[in-house]
This record gives sequence, C-alpha cells and structure tokens, in this order.
Amino acid sequence: MDQLSFGRNLSEKMMSKIISMGEPKTVAGNCCLFREGEYHNSVYLIVKGNVLLDTFVQGRKFIELLTLSDGEFLGCSPIISTRPMSLRATTLTETQLIVFQADELKDYCEIDHDFGYQFMKEIACIFARRLMATRLQLLDLFLPPDVDSAVKPKVT
Repeated sequence: MDQLSFGRNLSEKMMSKIISMGEPKTVAGNCCLFREGEYHNSVYLIVKGNVLLDTFVQGRKFIELLTLSDGEFLGCSPIISTRPMSLRATTLTETQLIVFQADELKDYCEIDHDFGYQFMKEIACIFARRLMATRLQLLDLFLPPDVDSAVKPKVT
C-alpha cells in the first residue's frame, strides 16, 4: 500500500483503518463501475488497473475527461452528498479494487473526528486535482485549431 497516491498524508493507522473497511474486488476490462445520473453508494480505491472517467455531451457523445490508475481513489461523490453521479467510470483493463460503502466511511468520520478531518482533506485534494484536470481539458477543447491566427489581429 506504500505506492498508493491516495492517503499519502494519512498516518499508517488511518490507512489501515480505511483499508479494513473495504472489500477487495477484481473487475474485468470494459466494465462500467457507475453511470452518470445514477445514485451510487460505493467508492473505490484502485489497487491495480485503469479506469476511464467520461461524461455525455449532447451532440458529441461521450467526452473522455480523465484516466485513473494504481493508487487513486474513485467515485468520491457519495461521500459528500446523496446526489447522482456526475460522470461514468469504465475499467479499461482488468482492475483490482478495494470497494467501500460511502455510508460506512461517512459514519466513521462522524465517530472519529480526527480521522474524519484528515480523510475529508484527502477527498478535498482529490476534487481539487480533478477539477484542475477538467479545467485543462475544457481549455484544450475550446482552443481554436489555429492558435496563431486567434492571437494575431487581422490586418485590413
């Protein structure tokens, strides 16, 4: 578990507690873990594998946003709210996961406030990194094909 990107700032005791709350699961490639718009209570830690996050855009089909891999946490939304999932997650390869129930994690955060504070800081960092990655994707998406002509004023 030392190579995990999730939980680097958590103590070994806290990571052990988190891991003990999950169930290992291996999922085949090209398997949908959750869909945009559905309610979902599971969250995942990717032990080994790759998971694509994408979103449906009317008139453009699915737009790929981010690929997650070994050591990353996935499906954080149910920890924060009971709203539907905002993205779709699909395994690209056979993927080894640790599956958690969001309600169980939230309940433990309420019981042990020190744990809860540190855990939620990790979740906030995940959201911040993914928001930045999505922002960069959007900037790239809306960048004119010929950047030079977009920057240069037209001379008449």
